[in-house]
Order: sequence, then structure tokens, then C-alpha cells
Amino acid sequence: MTAGTRPYVIKTSDRWIILVIVLVGGWILFRPIFAVVAAYRGVTFEASLIPDTAEHYYKKAIAIDPAVPDGWIHLGELYYFWNRGQAGRFEQAAATFAAGARECPTNAKLPFDLGRTYLLKLHDYAKAEDALRESVRRDPKNEFAWDYLAYAAIKAGHRQFALTCWREVLKLNPNHESARKALAQFGGS
Repeated sequence: MTAGTRPYVIKTSDRWIILVIVLVGGWILFRPIFAVVAAYRGVTFEASLIPDTAEHYYKKAIAIDPAVPDGWIHLGELYYFWNRGQAGRFEQAAATFAAGARECPTNAKLPFDLGRTYLLKLHDYAKAEDALRESVRRDPKNEFAWDYLAYAAIKAGHRQFALTCWREVLKLNPNHESARKALAQFGGS
């Protein structure tokens, strides 16, 4: 710098440009964190027995970043467990889990919850089997997904496949008593 030369002064317009860059960059970098925070804000309202506000925050988490599974999982479970005596809530749960499974292609809990909903609440065994097959494809070490898949398969009429699934459960956990009983009941060894 020569004598009499002043250093660069940040002008007001430059400050606005820097602020926009920081905000946009921060949103892109931290969006998954914001989604998780919104989902867990919903959890606090659900724990406080305020399900409508919890639903709002779960939907907000999904809107912030649909690739984060937390909002989908919690919203679907809210519909599943807070059904208010309305069978339509189980269908909402299934639709939520299905959409989440599409948006989060590596998450195994979403197809597991979808299969569980079809199996236990909607009694659509073919769809339950499909969802649970996807769950074990995503996480082959989940003994509970294999167990539910076996029950869905037996209900759908696929006895041999169910027996194979229960054998897989016993490979993962040799102490899994219900799988052992199911193999004995349905003719597997």
C-alpha cells in the first residue's frame, strides 16, 4: 500500500451480498440438521400429548428436507399410534411410510414400518410382504424385519419362504424363541 491509500471499505451493498451468500450457503449445508431439529421439536409436543402440534412439526421437517427420514418416521408413527379410533389414520400412516421410503432409499425403518402397518393394521399381506422384503434388502441384519416378513409371507400363502425367513432370524439370533416356535408350528426344522 502506498501512503495515502485507504484499505478497502466494505460497503452496505457488499454486506447484503455477503449476508445472502452466508444464508443460502448455511441453508444448503445445514438443511438436514434443521429437518432433524424440527422433527424432534415435534417429538416434544407428542410427548406432551399435543399430537396436532407434533404433526405440524413433523410435516415441517419433511418440507425442510425430505431426504431426512426422521420426519417421515415420526409422522407415520403418529398416524399409526394416535389413530383416534379412525381406520383412515392407518392408511395415512402407510402412505407416509411409503412416501418416506421413496425419499430415503437407504433407510430400512421406513419400509419396516410400512410392512408392519400393512400386516397388523390394514391386513394387506401381499403389500406387507413387499415392504418387508425391501426392509431386509436395505438391512439384512434386522432380525425383527425378517420375523415380520415371515409372518407376512405365511399370511400371503408363501409357507416355504416364511420358513426361510425364520431360519434367517435364527441365524441372526439363535435365542429368538418366537421364530423357533413358528418353525416348529409350520413344519420347518
